[in-house]
Amino acid sequence: MSPTSTLRRITANRIPWRIGSLTAILLGALVVSTLVVALEFTANQGRIAEATQRFHRLQIAAEAERNFGAMRYWLTELAVSLLTLSETKAHEARDRLESSLENLGSFAPETAGQIGSAVDGYWDTSIAAVDAYTDGNRIIGNTLGAQARQQGAAVNEAFTALVNDLAREADAANAVSAEASRAAKTRAVLVCLAIVGLGALLTVRVLRQILGPLRRINAAMSDVQEGRPPQDLPPDGPDEFGRLAHTLRDLYETQQARRQLEAAAAEQRRTVVTAIETIPDGFSLYDANDRLMLRNQRFLEMFPAAANLPEGAGYGDFLDAAIATGEVDLGDRDPGAWKAGRMKIHADPAGSRKEMPYASGWMMVTRRKTPDGGTVCVYSDITELRRRQTELEVARAEAEAANESKSRFLASMSHELRTPLNAIIGYSEMLIEDSEDEGNTAMVPDLEKIMASGRHLLALINDILDLSKVEAGKMELHLERIDLTALLREVEATVAPLVARNGNRLQVTLGPDLGDIESDRTKLRQNLFNLLSNAAKFTDHGQIELEVRREDEAVRFDVRDDGIGMSEEQMARLFQPFSQAESSTASTYGGTGLGLSIVRSFTEMMGGEVTVRSAPGKGACFTLTLPARSEAAVVGRDAHFKVLIIDDDTAALSSLAEFVRGEGYTVFASCDGQTGVDLARTHHPDVILLDVIMPERDGWSVLRELKQDPVLCETPVILVTVVADRDMGLAFGAVDHMIKPVDPERLIDRIQRLVGDRAREVLVVDDDPATRALFRRLLVREGWAVREASDGARALALIAEHAPGLVILDLMMPNIDGFEVLRHLRSASDSADIPVIVATSKDLTRREIDWLGAHARDVVRKGADGRGDLLAAIHRHVGGAPATQKGTDE
Repeated sequence: MSPTSTLRRITANRIPWRIGSLTAILLGALVVSTLVVALEFTANQGRIAEATQRFHRLQIAAEAERNFGAMRYWLTELAVSLLTLSETKAHEARDRLESSLENLGSFAPETAGQIGSAVDGYWDTSIAAVDAYTDGNRIIGNTLGAQARQQGAAVNEAFTALVNDLAREADAANAVSAEASRAAKTRAVLVCLAIVGLGALLTVRVLRQILGPLRRINAAMSDVQEGRPPQDLPPDGPDEFGRLAHTLRDLYETQQARRQLEAAAAEQRRTVVTAIETIPDGFSLYDANDRLMLRNQRFLEMFPAAANLPEGAGYGDFLDAAIATGEVDLGDRDPGAWKAGRMKIHADPAGSRKEMPYASGWMMVTRRKTPDGGTVCVYSDITELRRRQTELEVARAEAEAANESKSRFLASMSHELRTPLNAIIGYSEMLIEDSEDEGNTAMVPDLEKIMASGRHLLALINDILDLSKVEAGKMELHLERIDLTALLREVEATVAPLVARNGNRLQVTLGPDLGDIESDRTKLRQNLFNLLSNAAKFTDHGQIELEVRREDEAVRFDVRDDGIGMSEEQMARLFQPFSQAESSTASTYGGTGLGLSIVRSFTEMMGGEVTVRSAPGKGACFTLTLPARSEAAVVGRDAHFKVLIIDDDTAALSSLAEFVRGEGYTVFASCDGQTGVDLARTHHPDVILLDVIMPERDGWSVLRELKQDPVLCETPVILVTVVADRDMGLAFGAVDHMIKPVDPERLIDRIQRLVGDRAREVLVVDDDPATRALFRRLLVREGWAVREASDGARALALIAEHAPGLVILDLMMPNIDGFEVLRHLRSASDSADIPVIVATSKDLTRREIDWLGAHARDVVRKGADGRGDLLAAIHRHVGGAPATQKGTDE
């Protein structure tokens, strides 16, 4: 552990370190005192041992002196008695004396040697005296005995001196030991007193350092508990007391904040209770244990039984009370089952809303869970709402009936108005053509005025009906995939005469990679016609430009002119129905003000937007932006006959495809052989145009695979190539061989001959005689044999007699309408394959268009372009009549 971390731990935990330090000091003092006493005891023990040793030496000297006395006694006894026993005892005493002198020699060798020499002399003299007495020489014996007594006395004196010296030494050692013991005792007592005193002082100091802040903290805690701010807290710091002080201050601030929050919560609760009491709905709040926590007066008014519920009553108690008082209309239901169902919904409401009857009417019960597991119930009186809802349902039924009547009126008016106008326009065109052919040009201007008036009236009717359908929500989109380039060329060709009427020039600029768009072809074309005709109307000898480009996932159409322009105020009301820029505009330039309103409505329906930029005298620019891909499913109506083109030359492929598609055929294209074979297996084309020279897989192998396929082997294949080997192509199974560059008219003629001979009669079914006559003249001019039927029943009878090659059918007819005729034709095996082209002035719904798309070849709208559209539809689906029949009539 680093010194920094150790210091940080010491600073943060001072109490344990203080107590530990005090304990360590006291233990150290105890160890020191113990060592001192031990040292004193050890020293005193040495002194006692030394004193003991000196007493032991004294004992040895005393024992030697006793042994010498015993030896002297027995020698004296031997000299008197001359007994052997005395001699033996004397010898034993001398042996003990010698042993004692040997021990004495260990600490007093010199004295022991002197005494030993004296003892030897005394022994020898005493034995010589005994020998003299034994021999009877008493004088010698007495002389030696006296000598021996002197020697014995000398030995005794030596022993006495030694014993006295040793006794003094022993006493001195004993006195030193006693004095040392007393001194050690005094020092031990002093050391213990010093340690006890030091320990007491340190303990007091440590306790003051701990207990003092604790008392201040305890007093501060009392202050905090009583709601007073802490007065005498230790300063904040890293130690325990600093942290405790900081915590107490935070606790006081938290309590203050909590009291403020509680006060605010109480105020909010009072506000909530007041607000709940003011709402007109019954309100109840249950906690997580389904105990009723809050209710308002309206709740008690709606459920009087709840007023008697005890405090903390549960939702089940409320249900029981409601059942008991009859506030719940159970009918034939079991009360227990009804209660169980209510409890289940209450336990897991998931925002349930349920209408149910109660005493005075109907109520809406709304339940939701709160975040803490409780349940909020709101009881709304919906009696008046139910009454109004009933009235609204009646009114809605009446409105739907009126709307249905309006729809029927619109459909009827569409048919009744468009049908005569179709005849007026058609006959005007034919009369103009006849007058020009006969050279009677004087009537042409009047006829053109009639035709123009008819077209204007028809356009006005169409605009009004379209606007009515938009406002009624009956306008539908018919989405399909549209080739933009082809559509724009068609628009350019159609609108060019109108643009040139005021001496204007039309410039069409197409951006790169336009591709196709998923939209409603009719409405898109009508929008462009309206915008271009609007620009042509307000421009005189100027330039009108149509610029189209793709921007990410959208297509932008800009229609610019250099006409009279508009101000900001005029542009503000530009797209309003029956409104033009200003009142003088209508009188000067004409118009109803519906075209631009319909443009905006159609554009918004198709998911786009239309904007305008203009300034007075500087022309205008209308910008139409549409999504390139609609979110709705594309509903396309493919032409009846399909042509597959396989060519690796993209330029030739595109040019050929555009031309064939322009003739009304559905075209599939592929730049390589294998993809072409896959497309053939998927779409089953009626004719295949095949190039021979292609990379990877040439046309011969493709043709061979097609002829080996049991499904595709009957599909006619036309070789369109630079290879001149016609015989080889025919040998492989091709029906024709054309060398590039191909004559387009010859190619289309060959395709028409391949898809079937259409030189049969046409049955025109329409209840309007003028329309039948118009169609007859039109078809006879084109070389068709024509039969007529005035209604559906007559048409079915004529078809049963002899099936025509084509049926042109109106939809709105008496007795049996066109829809029923189509059902009969498609349900009968002998007429199921008869091609039918619907020519109607009825506004079709999306459902009707889908049904007709499945049962008819094409749908043509009667009106301004009905004649051209009808011929184009016939040309697309059944081709043209043989040239030999043209110009004949029935």
